[in-house]
Amino acid sequence: MAAFSLHPDCKNCVAFCCVAFAFDQGDHFDFDKTAGVACPNLLPDHYCRIHAQLDQKGFSGCVRYNCFGAGQRVTQEIYAGKSWRDHPELAQEMFDAFSKVEKLHGLISMLEAAQKLNLPELLEQQRAAHQHNLESLSIAPADLKQLPLDQLRREVAQFLSSLRQKVSPEALSDKS
Repeated sequence: MAAFSLHPDCKNCVAFCCVAFAFDQGDHFDFDKTAGVACPNLLPDHYCRIHAQLDQKGFSGCVRYNCFGAGQRVTQEIYAGKSWRDHPELAQEMFDAFSKVEKLHGLISMLEAAQKLNLPELLEQQRAAHQHNLESLSIAPADLKQLPLDQLRREVAQFLSSLRQKVSPEALSDKS
């Protein structure tokens, strides 16, 4: 089990999701936003001006988004609570770290979900080893720059795909 949470904790984050990523106007966002530019609905205290009405205001993409705990981990563990607003010289580094940790946590989340399957012992050991490997990776900025994210994604995808042939539909409903 990880020493960090895969559940978002927005009060311990600095709203990376509202700044780091771009989004396009469409079904899930009411307007275009460039990566690295704060959403105009973001308040100075890192809270959203329209949070209670995101769906109604055309921002279902915000409601659906899950950083898997990357926001608070990057904010607290790497940057000791510092904000990109107060330290603009660190902003791009922070956004890059958030993006990579978010992807890493997403992979861990998929492996955690696979733990709920009724896997044979050998497959469960392999699943646990993959998860442990990902959870053990350093998220120091210098290490994140060298993180082989594409390779890790391929390894996890290959493992999860292999489960299709080895897990019966009945097994999927046996464990909850």
